[in-house]
Amino acid sequence: RRIIYLGPVRRLAQRDYVWAGRMPAHIGDDGAKAVDALIASGVARQAAKKRNQPAPAEAQLFEQTIRWLKDMNLADGLSIRALGNSARYELLIENGDQASNLKDVGVGVSQVIPVIVAALFAQPGHIVIVEEPESHLHPLAQSKLAELLAQVSKERNVQFIVETHSEHLFRRMQTLIAKQQITPKDAAMYFVERDGKAARMRPLELDDFGRVKNWPEGFFGDALGETREQARLMFTRQQEHKA
Repeated sequence: RRIIYLGPVRRLAQRDYVWAGRMPAHIGDDGAKAVDALIASGVARQAAKKRNQPAPAEAQLFEQTIRWLKDMNLADGLSIRALGNSARYELLIENGDQASNLKDVGVGVSQVIPVIVAALFAQPGHIVIVEEPESHLHPLAQSKLAELLAQVSKERNVQFIVETHSEHLFRRMQTLIAKQQITPKDAAMYFVERDGKAARMRPLELDDFGRVKNWPEGFFGDALGETREQARLMFTRQQEHKA
């Protein structure tokens, strides 16, 4: 009951959502109920505003999701809109003075919303397991995911188990360690490698500056080699141009 699992393929955005009128008990393995949770939170927020009352605790999920979407440079805001007197609602993504239906914006937004909601939905002592949280996200948003996980873990005592291929997420975790916002003991990292027909977990050894002492060969490709090759080719072409 303490485990929230979110798989690598999240539910694609829908034009509108049928809301049951309450906060869902879970968001589902594919994040299908993440928007329902946002609608429940957003309705509570709207009701408080109409009565000129402070936002209730239920509204925090909606407001914090907006905060992280802003940090990830994916949206300026969120809003919900009831469709007539039915139980159907739209989730709108605000950018500048324009509000667009969730289905009409980049896939990355609909894929990351369940990740953000899962993190914020978790209660103290919960374990959140997420596969490929970086799906369809640009590099800045991938980096900000590391900050989301670290902050929620620290403030709310939530443990995250994350499977990722994102160098940007990994590098930001290293930076957070270097900044002393988290320690190597707070964030164990493993590399999964083949061992014959089996898979083996290799613990990565990090120092207090986030540096890995035992990089697996070809872990992130040869980024330094690529930079050197680009510099060499640039120098060669400049020389040819001068000649």
